[in-house]
Amino acid sequence: MAQNNEELGKRISHDGWFSGVLFSATVMLLVSVGVTEEFGWLTLVVLGAVLSAAGTFLWMFPGSRFFVLSFANSLALYATAFFFLSIANFPNAHSWVFGIGYLLPIYFFLIGVWRHREAILEMSEREEFKQATLSGRGVLWIVPIIFLSGLTFAVPEVELHRNWESAVLLGFAAVIAVFALLDSRQICLFLLDTGLLFDQLFARVGRLSRPAFAFFTLYSFIVIVFAMIYRIMGRLSGGNSFLFEGEPAAISFSESLYFSLITMSTVGYGDITPASEAVRAITAVEIMLGILLILFGFAEIIRYARDPDAEGKSDK
Repeated sequence: MAQNNEELGKRISHDGWFSGVLFSATVMLLVSVGVTEEFGWLTLVVLGAVLSAAGTFLWMFPGSRFFVLSFANSLALYATAFFFLSIANFPNAHSWVFGIGYLLPIYFFLIGVWRHREAILEMSEREEFKQATLSGRGVLWIVPIIFLSGLTFAVPEVELHRNWESAVLLGFAAVIAVFALLDSRQICLFLLDTGLLFDQLFARVGRLSRPAFAFFTLYSFIVIVFAMIYRIMGRLSGGNSFLFEGEPAAISFSESLYFSLITMSTVGYGDITPASEAVRAITAVEIMLGILLILFGFAEIIRYARDPDAEGKSDK
């Protein structure tokens, strides 16, 4: 019976493995296409690394869907930082070096995690760990990595040959990989801790769905009402109430919605501007309504988050 329960627990704990890997791959697809110059073998290297790393990591430590979000976020941050530093400071390095340099820290980290997996599992299951929050001590491992990353900005000043530049990039990647190997236990606990915080965060966000939807509904209603006012005023004026890139023109339905939205949010890009005093007065009213709605709306959402049972009660 105990063996059957253990097998059932393992099967349930790994139910989200495929969806977790798929989610991580989807996030990294966006990142990999964005950080590489073209969709080619380097993009596939990034995706392959994510599929193998996320699959292995999530199989060793099956967690909640929000832990998956934490791991995918970490991979995305690493890929973005690596390719930013590589492209900025090693522009002449061989293309294959980027792929190897990117993979080294990931797989060295996985090797370290595999070595310490039993100790990490034991610690992550302790009640005090589940109730703990992130501390400054838990992120000390990132200090040497930031220091090494900062040193790469000195490389362009040296003007190295392409082969030497490639070697230096591989050297930096190898040193970071060693740090990832040595600090893999602490990094992994940091990711697990972050996943627990995501659990708590999204649990609180889930409770705010009702007041947030009410706020969004009222916000959308005001945007639509003012958009129709702008549309009508544009028709009555014969196309002289708005300026498009400095030229008077009739405002369309979609343009009135767009103008109302950016006015309500007080963004004001300047591509569409009011040309008449009447429209300026209406936009001023919408801006004030938008500010008041945001202030009081967020105040109500925060009050609901603190005390959901106080819904509908008046302050006395």
